[in-house]
Amino acid sequence: MSENKLQQAWMNLLGVFTTAEHRLMESLGLNPENPLGVELIARMKKNRDEFERRVDEGVKTALSRVRAPIDKELATLKARVEKIQTRIEEQKAKRKASKQKET
Repeated sequence: MSENKLQQAWMNLLGVFTTAEHRLMESLGLNPENPLGVELIARMKKNRDEFERRVDEGVKTALSRVRAPIDKELATLKARVEKIQTRIEEQKAKRKASKQKET
């Protein structure tokens, strides 16, 4: 799933929560400006924020588990490339020294 689609799905989910909150207030017959309504909205917001935080943590954890092997492989490949580059530089230096001896 692309990042854009994931973001869109997340925004849709948050919209569902907001709609559910409004419907709950309406079904209870509470005015959002009533002290009880204000408290209920504050609690719903707190719960939504906590839910969002937990989802973010879960996504980060999952991504780190997926990325760990990739990062390890990249580090291994980088070390191999650096080793090859060092060998190439050594070969160039040997050739240059060899050519200078010939002249």
